[in-house]
Amino acid sequence: MKKCMALILTLLLAFGLCGCGISTGNHGGQNNSDSAESGTNKQEEKTKAADSGLKVGFLFPSDSNATDTISRLACIDRMQNETGLTDGQILVTESVKESNCEKEVAAMVDKGAKLIFCKAKGYEDIIIECARTYPDVQFCQEDGSKAEEAGLDNYHTYYTRLYEAYHVAGIAAGKKLVHMLENGDAVPDQNIGFVAIRNNPEAISCFTAFYTGIQRVYSNVHMLVRFVGSNGIYDNDGEAARQLAAANVCLMGQFVSTTAVAAVCAENDIPLVGNDVNLISEAPKDALTSAMADWSAYYSYAVKCVLNDKPIDKDWAKGYADNVNIISQLNDKYVAEGTASEIAKLEKSLREGKAKALNTEKMTIGGTSLKDLIKNDSKYKKYKKYVKDGAFRDSYDRSAPAFDLIIDGIEESTYDYLADQNSEAETTEEEEY
Repeated sequence: MKKCMALILTLLLAFGLCGCGISTGNHGGQNNSDSAESGTNKQEEKTKAADSGLKVGFLFPSDSNATDTISRLACIDRMQNETGLTDGQILVTESVKESNCEKEVAAMVDKGAKLIFCKAKGYEDIIIECARTYPDVQFCQEDGSKAEEAGLDNYHTYYTRLYEAYHVAGIAAGKKLVHMLENGDAVPDQNIGFVAIRNNPEAISCFTAFYTGIQRVYSNVHMLVRFVGSNGIYDNDGEAARQLAAANVCLMGQFVSTTAVAAVCAENDIPLVGNDVNLISEAPKDALTSAMADWSAYYSYAVKCVLNDKPIDKDWAKGYADNVNIISQLNDKYVAEGTASEIAKLEKSLREGKAKALNTEKMTIGGTSLKDLIKNDSKYKKYKKYVKDGAFRDSYDRSAPAFDLIIDGIEESTYDYLADQNSEAETTEEEEY
């Protein structure tokens, strides 16, 4: 539990102090009276929220040792600071299984919850049925895709353009890679690695944007991806990372919910870009930064809608332009020189809507451009609606990601490198004997 609380504190510090993170806004044009009036109104809103009796529930499939839950707990805290809700108005249930999800929802409703957030995408059909059962309760499903077809006024879906944060983090990785090449710590044809939970659009959009972010700095790069197939299992994540280490990757990225990849990278001195939380405490010399989402933006939005009796958007998604996606604190001692300035340039471009995190003009699949595949191959035509001005605009028209293409330069890694490593070790021992 101490480790969990340390991670929560680290995350809160990352949200509050990172120069590349959340903007606090430009107040230069406000005079003192405006600020005082704004502060008074804000305090009145918070008092109203605390006095409202509104209870808000959160359902998490993993426990508070998992980084995905840790990050959201920190964002609940930020939401409370923003809205004024007290601890007594927050209901959190962790380790919710699909088999008992409906029961946990019923328990929250019995406790007076009028707004319930569910983190588990796989439980969407259950949450929709709960929304039908409890029409006076608002339900918000993270990474859901069925809000429109459900046709319910009290069921909503939301996500963030997390891939944009991975694209920015790719700059830190790319700059580090170039530094390693210049110092002889890597060779030009050496692979980078990535550990992802599942082969789905959520992960694919992120590691593709991470890859294209690296390419902004160093174009001749190849990436091996290991899918672990399950969420929040430390040993599985560690095994995938060890496989990539045995494959001699020179740098790693991750889309997982444990700190196992960071532990492996620390053991093998492999630079790492993490996710969900700042991992510098886990890999002090190797964690460069992490791609993160500030879920408090949506939590606060939905809470304020309920408090003010306003409708919640059916399908909500925001990105870097709204400071909803960020990177954590840079590991200043170990990132390459010039990283912060290059990141600042890309962040500015993303916020202005100019940068293309998923640049379709530079993507090929089997040697053919995505543009030509959409035009000439029927199975790719479904992607046409997402492509605009040379960019795949994921999580714009709907919150759930849709990018599920494995582009040239990225390949799934399934080979058992550890077996080869062990075999070589045994052969060496026999020869020595």
